[in-house]
Amino acid sequence: MLDTIKEFKIMENLQLEIINLAIVVITTLVGWVTKNAVAYLKKKGIISKLESNKALVKIAVDAVEQTYKTLHGKEKFNMAKAEVVELAQSKGIKITEKEIDLLIESVVKEMNETIKENK
Repeated sequence: MLDTIKEFKIMENLQLEIINLAIVVITTLVGWVTKNAVAYLKKKGIISKLESNKALVKIAVDAVEQTYKTLHGKEKFNMAKAEVVELAQSKGIKITEKEIDLLIESVVKEMNETIKENK
């Protein structure tokens, strides 16, 4: 009878340890999944924000290219930059000056490559 009680207590302790181990593993997995999900969503948010900002810059650069045909180089760049700033402010979009500069350069480069390809 004592052996049966001891075996029962051992089994009961073993079950408790297995349950505790399962809880630790599940908690760890939930933490890991949450961390990676947050990182993924942040990455997606940044990329979509950058794409939106680039679209905004492209609109401004196209408009300046069409409207101010007599301007060249730095004058045209500054006009496009002013248009981007004005457009971004009117839409409540936060964009840094450095980002504006880089995106304008990128859009102009794409335009120039398209022109070269069509010649």
